[in-house]
Amino acid sequence: MRIAAAVAALLALSLPLAGGGHAAARKAAKPAAAAESRHAALAAAAATGDMEAQYQMGLAYRGGGHGLKADAAVALVWFTLAGAEGHAAAAVEAAKAFEAGRGVKRDLNAAGNWWYKAGTLGDAQARARWVDLFIEGEVHAIGGRDGIAWLAEAAQAGDLRAMMGLADVLERGHGVPPDIAQAEGLYRQAALLHGDVEARFRLGRLLLERPAMWRKPAEEEWNAKEAERKSHPFGAVWYSTKPLNADEARAVQLRPGINEGERWLRSAARRGHAEAQYLLGAAKVAGMELPLDMVEGVAWLEAAAVQGHAEALLALGDLAAKGQGFHAKDPVRAYVMYELAIAQGEAGAKAARDAIAKGMNQKQTARARQLVQELRDLAGL
Repeated sequence: MRIAAAVAALLALSLPLAGGGHAAARKAAKPAAAAESRHAALAAAAATGDMEAQYQMGLAYRGGGHGLKADAAVALVWFTLAGAEGHAAAAVEAAKAFEAGRGVKRDLNAAGNWWYKAGTLGDAQARARWVDLFIEGEVHAIGGRDGIAWLAEAAQAGDLRAMMGLADVLERGHGVPPDIAQAEGLYRQAALLHGDVEARFRLGRLLLERPAMWRKPAEEEWNAKEAERKSHPFGAVWYSTKPLNADEARAVQLRPGINEGERWLRSAARRGHAEAQYLLGAAKVAGMELPLDMVEGVAWLEAAAVQGHAEALLALGDLAAKGQGFHAKDPVRAYVMYELAIAQGEAGAKAARDAIAKGMNQKQTARARQLVQELRDLAGL
């Protein structure tokens, strides 16, 4: 770092002072000499790693001082040097420069990194600005425990965006170890306190993805007084693995998140959330995560497809091609669904469309293409 500071100082010393040509310099020789002397002393201190001197050099070049011309690029060099050494105000100036594109190409991720640095050095406003940029998706990394703590603080204060941002980080393990339980709690809080549709969807998805667990119903105590008397837990007791010495009659494997997960997904789907509609429909059609219900499943898939959901369109095409969920096989409907899925960028739809087209006669193909064009005209495409 001192080498970089020394190079920056040499460059600073070689830059011209404010003012006109040689004639103007001769007319004000003493003031210019004094300004140059002050500048040289400041640059020398900065070159030794004095972060306050580096910060002052940055200020001088930012606005023009100590007889220097303003130079945003050089100012940024000094701010980054001082900021890296632990000067909070310099880190703030570096963040502002990157955010405004002053002396450097505008880079909100880099700005976020400097806001983060300033925040770790104790600047509360820097922390708040970093949280905003992170939530807006402009910052690419959580940064570590400090970032988690700042998001958590904002979430505890009731900030919906912070709740969702922190839950997403914890769910995906983005820069920190994943914590599904904590993510689920934050989504639940956002759904209950704010009625957020996205939170309802994510909570439902997480609950539906909960792995199967074991219970021993015969040994569970559902009488509160008896549970207290026997010092047993009240209600259901879940085991992540099959209990030892438990035969099939006394231990059962269940999916604990199915019922609640369906309720939250349905709540989001009814409010028009396309991904919730698709997931609910796909689960009902498959009959794996949720009980099989082809009629309701197709209805939810169609609701998502109307909103242009590519996977829902592909799923409906597959169902129509197989005659599942419809009265019979319907190659025309399948072709139309595949064609619309292709328009939405679904990778596997083209091969599926070509495959179904091989078995269609000329009349069916013409009808399918006509329907596709009518739908495109209706959508203004």
